[in-house]
Amino acid sequence: MNELTARCSPARSRAVEELAEAMAKWGCAVPDDPGITELADQLAYVAGHLPEDLVSRAEAATDLEAAVEHLRAAARLGGLLPVVTLHHLRLALQRERSARHDQARSATADEPAAYLEAQAARHHRPSGRS
Repeated sequence: MNELTARCSPARSRAVEELAEAMAKWGCAVPDDPGITELADQLAYVAGHLPEDLVSRAEAATDLEAAVEHLRAAARLGGLLPVVTLHHLRLALQRERSARHDQARSATADEPAAYLEAQAARHHRPSGRS
């Protein structure tokens, strides 16, 4: 492991942990040690299943879809370019947070997960490793 990879590794791990926590807030069942691709798949599911009655649904969906693209880019890069991978992970976190903010503006008082939990009871939701 080169020095740059070693320096980026803790930040990458923190970013993946934060993304996993964010997925839990959206109502997803997150595995103990999720991969970036798994997080991207779950976030893509969330983006496609936002409540129709959200005032800022389009903005939240756009943010989530952008976060998914950043996660997919990070997954494709793997460990080849650690700084670029970390950059994509951080951008994904920013876009996910923006989506939660968009959702919170139009939600009554519930977490984003409230709607998705009801949906999950009726439909299949990705919950683990593929």
